[in-house]
Amino acid sequence: MADGSTTSLQWKWVLVGVFVGLVIVGISYFLVAPTFKSAPIQALVMLSGFIITGAVVGYFSPGVTIREATIAGALVILLVLGLLLILGEELVQDQTKNFLGLFLGIAMSWVGAWVGEKLQGSQGHEEHETKRMGFTDLIWKWVIVGVVIGFALNVLLVFVLAPIFNINLDIAFVLFVISFVVTGFVVGLKSPGVTLKEPALAGVFAVALDWLFLEYGIELHVEGGYLAFGLVLGFLLTLFGAWLGERYQMSLERKPSTA
Repeated sequence: MADGSTTSLQWKWVLVGVFVGLVIVGISYFLVAPTFKSAPIQALVMLSGFIITGAVVGYFSPGVTIREATIAGALVILLVLGLLLILGEELVQDQTKNFLGLFLGIAMSWVGAWVGEKLQGSQGHEEHETKRMGFTDLIWKWVIVGVVIGFALNVLLVFVLAPIFNINLDIAFVLFVISFVVTGFVVGLKSPGVTLKEPALAGVFAVALDWLFLEYGIELHVEGGYLAFGLVLGFLLTLFGAWLGERYQMSLERKPSTA
């Protein structure tokens, strides 16, 4: 069962990562840019695309391929910046921002790859994780996984799909709901034991990150009441999604014994 991923670089998955990254990051940017002229929004969408790219490579590739996803992220950001430079986009006129974008693109690819590996389980689970059957212990690893997935999905679904639906607020809210339910489902399904508190808490943190970006990234003030509602909603939605994921996980575990 040796995969060799820890000793040699799997260039196949670097190339796959570059292709996936160009598709996700490129399409996301060119869908968002005409509608949202804000550079912070465009940058956030692209960085979220790098997270998803890294997660795809980390999850679907055999063994541990965090290096491959990270290298792919670096190549993608260079290709995207080069394309934007050729097109004369404003995003690449500041070389300091270019360097920061390169660094963040690489970092987000690494984060996404780490998340993908955790979901894949190629690095194994600790004994206290696999034996955990109750609602008592909190595994922060799965909180972090949930925060990363939730925030990235929230950004991509809302900002990328919103222009398609003419920025309909009702549709944006539905996409917001879907992103957190999907996050909870994925964490509940892929984590060992019963994992409900972790994705629920991750939903709260993801909403807090959304608020920080709105408040300080694009300086859009959100009233305290709406923030409180969002925090509660994020908690409940990811909890519900995690419950669905746990139910599905249990149904899969019962299948071999009933076959």
